[in-house]
Amino acid sequence: MTVRGVSTLWPAGEAEGKCAAVVTIADLKLDHRIFAADPDEPNPIWRQPVREVATVAYRHEVFRDLEDERIRAAFEAFGGGMYSVRRHSGQGRKLEQRDRWQLDAEEVYCRTVSELAESLRVLPVRSRALCRLRDQLAEYIAGDWFRSLVGDRAEVHAALDEIRYTVQVNGRKVVVDRYRGQPDYTETLAAAFARFRPGDTEGPEPVVDPWPDMNEVEEQLIAAVTEQFPDVFERLARHARRFRDFVDPMLKRVDAEMRFYLGYSRFVRGLGERGLTFCYPEVTERFDGIVAEGAFDVMLARARHGDPAAVVVRNDIRLDDPERLIVVTGPNQGGKSTFARMVGQLAYLTALGCPVPGTRARMLLPDKVFTHFVHEDDIADAGGALAQELARMREILDAVTDRSVVVMNESFSTTTAADAVSIGGEVVRRLIDQGATGVYVTFLEELAGFGPEVVSMVAGVDSDADATRTFRIERRPPDGLAYAAAVAHRHGLTYDAIRERVR
Repeated sequence: MTVRGVSTLWPAGEAEGKCAAVVTIADLKLDHRIFAADPDEPNPIWRQPVREVATVAYRHEVFRDLEDERIRAAFEAFGGGMYSVRRHSGQGRKLEQRDRWQLDAEEVYCRTVSELAESLRVLPVRSRALCRLRDQLAEYIAGDWFRSLVGDRAEVHAALDEIRYTVQVNGRKVVVDRYRGQPDYTETLAAAFARFRPGDTEGPEPVVDPWPDMNEVEEQLIAAVTEQFPDVFERLARHARRFRDFVDPMLKRVDAEMRFYLGYSRFVRGLGERGLTFCYPEVTERFDGIVAEGAFDVMLARARHGDPAAVVVRNDIRLDDPERLIVVTGPNQGGKSTFARMVGQLAYLTALGCPVPGTRARMLLPDKVFTHFVHEDDIADAGGALAQELARMREILDAVTDRSVVVMNESFSTTTAADAVSIGGEVVRRLIDQGATGVYVTFLEELAGFGPEVVSMVAGVDSDADATRTFRIERRPPDGLAYAAAVAHRHGLTYDAIRERVR
């Protein structure tokens, strides 16, 4: 019997999603390590956003279950056991050694699966996914196949444990024979060399074998032992062939899926210890307003996680019908690009079914998240930087829908201001016509007044008299002149200050 039809990520009826564009992930600075229980085992699940609101709700249920420390610990143990199974299964070059490693892997597997089944039986799981897994696991471990695996493995292991043999070394001649009650010199040798032990230790020193594969001498010894006990080793070989693929494919899949959940849950808890809140967004299939309160750039927060003095600035966004596009202006180094990445991360994490940064959120489930950031020129393209930007924007406009989220950062800054206004205005118009939502960081304040579909937000400074950046992005009309006045005041370049010095 196998565990059939269980996925903790995908409800019945929805296929796995297509991979997100590499450029989008790079622009948003998302890192696979925040979605992986083990950083050395990249998990492709984080590159497969979903398209159905029901799937997002399905995943939220699992994340909520994992907030219970007992449930999370059960799956951490399951993941550790399955990792050990993979390590054991990959050992051994020779057939006999591989079969023996398989026997150990089976022991870990049977124990790991049984312990998870028992944990799910007694723990208060509520999500549909984990309840289905609980029920299927109970049937699986009670089935004839699993019980046969457990019983046969135990019998073969016991037969191997009963093997006793002797090794006689006479010069260069080594003789392997069955043990027939000959004297055991182990204790005699240990006592003779006891004086050379380093200091007083509690128990024997651990032995670390740097060579998990057998060397040539060991291989010859095992070959000789096999000749002495052919029946036992033939039984091991039969068992190994019968149960070669002993790991259930669906449990292997569940293991990979839970590594995604556990990795992100660990990431969320780590930032939560610093007071950075995550929430489960209300997710809509079509635009029904977008809200995010107390949101932040998760990757910037992760980078500053080890600095107790670092402050992560949180921002709010809101779009009410007919609003669709946020145009962000303001001073350089004021947090505009970070804000744009934050908006893209909110959309992408929503599409993965993950909790999102913030205290409250209502998000549109995007069919795709597009990014258009300034990149280094491709010197192989004779068209130049602007032509490359236009080509990338053409691809976006050809694919965008009313469910798409577009994040633009300093787009068309490689051309003149007049041309950038003309091109940027046409892009904004087409995005609005398609009903897409998104954010546009730009130095072109003219785009902020494009129409009722466009919301103006500005990177703030402390006051008119102080140009210190607050990194708060505020909803208000552009105030480039007000910022210029603040800079002039700081450096003594106001009209009154200059007139006073001239006088």
